[in-house]
Amino acid sequence: MDINNIIEQIKPIDSQKVDEAQSRFDNLIKPVGSLAKLEEMVSRYAGIIGSADKKAVQYPKKALLLWSADTQAVAKAMQGELPVVLLAHEAKAEVYPLMTTAVNLEDALEEGAILTKEYITTEKLQMVALGSPEQYQLTEQMEALLELKGIEFLQKLDDHVITAMTGAVLQAAACKVPVMLDGIAACLAAIAAGKLAPVSLEYCLAGHVSAEPGMEKLLNWLQMSAPLRLAINSGAGEGAVLAFTLFDAGIKAYNEMETFAEAGVHAEMEEFSHSVQVKGK
Repeated sequence: MDINNIIEQIKPIDSQKVDEAQSRFDNLIKPVGSLAKLEEMVSRYAGIIGSADKKAVQYPKKALLLWSADTQAVAKAMQGELPVVLLAHEAKAEVYPLMTTAVNLEDALEEGAILTKEYITTEKLQMVALGSPEQYQLTEQMEALLELKGIEFLQKLDDHVITAMTGAVLQAAACKVPVMLDGIAACLAAIAAGKLAPVSLEYCLAGHVSAEPGMEKLLNWLQMSAPLRLAINSGAGEGAVLAFTLFDAGIKAYNEMETFAEAGVHAEMEEFSHSVQVKGK
């Protein structure tokens, strides 16, 4: 599998469908923008799947891809001994522990892409979260690397787990599958994917601001904000799977709340009218 072929398959999301979905949210019988990040995530999802129709904007099948180079961590995840496994099940998501075995950067990129495509295809996944049980923090040395371009960023970073996760982001984007980010490792992988294919970042959603040192800086670099800040000092995906539940809440509102037109209300109360709220933004 050639990573460049995967990059060529990544297409921009449908911005018109994003706007259509946001317009539906704006016209629901509620204050404009009152669901905040929930609206943003679901509208982005509509752009990714290419439809703002309620029949198409449904709950996606979700999973956490948990990447590690530590056999013991992978074993614990497989045995359900990590907290994130329990949280994922509560969020109706599976956890797939993945062992990185690549010996060089190119192999790690391809390994991440191959395994991700395998799970997306065989498990029919429509949204994935990325996490790693390894401990990460943004050091000054790492921060200096953020200015590097293209593959050089990954070469200097020299971390096969993050490189495999980069392949995962690229492959998910190529498959039109959104990626929920959580933690230093996942954010560094998203940054690396963005350096190789800027459009891949359109498929990334920030789920959680972990308490790992430097997490806030990485989200700022990505120009993203997350709905959750739980002081969890881990990037294993706990925040991302909990963000799945918020995403589902946004889907529920999108599908089950009515617009004024759907409710047959033609004379809105002036202070709550869509036109007045939009002007007041």
